[in-house]
Amino acid sequence: MEYATLRLSKENDHTDYFDLKYELIHNQFTEKWINCVLEAQQKQYNISEPWALYNINNRFNDEFLLQKLNDLIDKVDNEEVLFGFKLESIQDQDTLNKIHSIFELHHGKLDEWKENKLFKDKPSSFRKNLSEINQFVHACESRNGSPKIRIVWFDLPKVNKFTESDYDLFTDKRSFGSLYHLYADVGKNVESLADDNDQHHHDFVPNLHYSADCVAFFCTDDQVTVNNKKEKYKNYIIQNENYFKSKGYTINDPRLTTGMIELGRLGEVDEQKLMDELKNYNHIQSFFLS
Repeated sequence: MEYATLRLSKENDHTDYFDLKYELIHNQFTEKWINCVLEAQQKQYNISEPWALYNINNRFNDEFLLQKLNDLIDKVDNEEVLFGFKLESIQDQDTLNKIHSIFELHHGKLDEWKENKLFKDKPSSFRKNLSEINQFVHACESRNGSPKIRIVWFDLPKVNKFTESDYDLFTDKRSFGSLYHLYADVGKNVESLADDNDQHHHDFVPNLHYSADCVAFFCTDDQVTVNNKKEKYKNYIIQNENYFKSKGYTINDPRLTTGMIELGRLGEVDEQKLMDELKNYNHIQSFFLS
């Protein structure tokens, strides 16, 4: 496999599509990630967030995000009241953290939800709506962030763990037109704890597992930004050394490595022209390897 293609389309017209073709970066990790994508294709899992184009077009405005998140909360609470409140503003980080903590509590780590009696005798839409609440929380948090497209498969088992040498490939830098692996665990990693000041989370879970899930970024971090992120996360780990020790991690544990692994690149593109083109699309139609 030499390429990964992300095909975008219009939600109401699948024939109007646009392809982003990434040349894969072959290394010890990418080959394992390719196997995950092939598994998702073979088992015909659907992409779980076909709407997940963040800050690409005007669809994800504040009103849309607030309405969507509260509608999902209503749907979950109509089956069983887990929340009992609404979000008043997507700028309210404390309430977003609280909503995320409720998802985290009931869903559990990775596939723990399968053993939870909460999900017994409920329609499959119940878990789907709860999972989408989690994703729309992240969408609210990313509202003023950089343009990106998330490609995820909720139902793909998250069983594969990074090896110690995989962590050597992690980078805190995002580059325009690059594809990266995506955090696959349920919980809060170092980056989320340091960025969100979350007092509601139930568990710390670093970057332990990987899957086919990935993210395409359309921004480039300058070296100052990268250095600031590295320093921020390093200081957070040092300042909370006792907390991490209580969770079984020394401050030099490679599992506390932050960032992502770069999987592929678009190559040379006219960045503004590409962004103008992407504005025309609002749906992830497919993702495939060739």
